[in-house]
Amino acid sequence: MSIFNISEHISKVSDDAKKYLNSSLEYYKLDSFKKMMSGAVSLVNLLVSGSIFLIFLLFISVGVAIVIGESLDSLSYGYFIVAGFYLLLFILYKLFGKPLTTEIVLKKYSKLFFNESTQDEVLDDEFKKLQK
Repeated sequence: MSIFNISEHISKVSDDAKKYLNSSLEYYKLDSFKKMMSGAVSLVNLLVSGSIFLIFLLFISVGVAIVIGESLDSLSYGYFIVAGFYLLLFILYKLFGKPLTTEIVLKKYSKLFFNESTQDEVLDDEFKKLQK
């Protein structure tokens, strides 16, 4: 084996290593982009549906406050009772709801971000396209 063959093989190995590193970098870029977009889409969906629900809740609350106020012959009593109910819900959430909410969100997003089976299939297809 001559020195030229060895240097040729070393050059080929170096080129292959560069190609591998570039392909790996593209793979991880695509993987992180997919995860970020998944989170962004989930956040937008949550904000839109949460906003619609809050508008619904506002109108229901006003209606209930009016009904309670009319039955007590004072509209302000109805609004105070509904406000007190929401204050009670807020206090209960602060005392007991935070750990539950944190657990639910962590479980949901860990499944979303670390679901390797579907994610790997999509990324493998994209990786093969990049190699061509």
